[in-house]
Amino acid sequence: MPTLTLLPPGRVDRRRAPVARKTRSAPPATGAASTAMTSTDRAVLRKIPKSGLNLVLWTRSLPAPVTALLLSLIAPRKSVAMDITAAPGDPLLAVLSRHAFFRSGTWADGRHWLMQDFAALAQDVAKILDCGKVRLRFNRVADVACPAFHVDSLPARLLCTYTGAGTQWADERHVCPNELGLKGRTPAEANAAIVPDPACIRTMPTGAVALFKGRLWPGGKTMGLVHRSHPGCCDRHARLLLVIDPAGHAY
Repeated sequence: MPTLTLLPPGRVDRRRAPVARKTRSAPPATGAASTAMTSTDRAVLRKIPKSGLNLVLWTRSLPAPVTALLLSLIAPRKSVAMDITAAPGDPLLAVLSRHAFFRSGTWADGRHWLMQDFAALAQDVAKILDCGKVRLRFNRVADVACPAFHVDSLPARLLCTYTGAGTQWADERHVCPNELGLKGRTPAEANAAIVPDPACIRTMPTGAVALFKGRLWPGGKTMGLVHRSHPGCCDRHARLLLVIDPAGHAY
């Protein structure tokens, strides 16, 4: 038991008190297994329920007519906006076919392929995540909407950047999870703390389909994918981005 020393009135104990050390976040576990899987096979999307995975990435090339269509939309800075909630399959296809974007007569081949691609990806999301409806958004993005690394507050999300720089992400083994959130810092300061090594930041390829977990994935045993908008996105370097979520969640 420590001895308590009593000082006479008026006397001050000038002995230096122990200084509390500032607690630092644990460094990323660089030796851990990767929480991402990449393949040129579409079937990789079905792997996302697997324990230990936060991201599955299907890399692919887009057909020439589709690329030409997309470039024709980006170059003149045309507005592209689509936000649809529907059941996958015929109900979603019916809504898509009535949308002004797909009713345009220009670049018909590219628009038809894109509509079928949207519908097929929505079907994938519904089957893999077992949801009756999906929310599909397709927009021209000309700003850095999410500058700081974060995890989405929903079970899972599908992203595809059809034109422009893809979303950036980091493997869980390269992330300091306790640093997530701005915590009074600028996005740049927060990013440097969340992913200390810039060399570990990855960029999703243009045209690739990413399906990844969020913080609401059932079971709560995954952190979810840590990601951010590409910092180079601006009006001169805009993106055409598809987002498909299970319907009924706050975004």
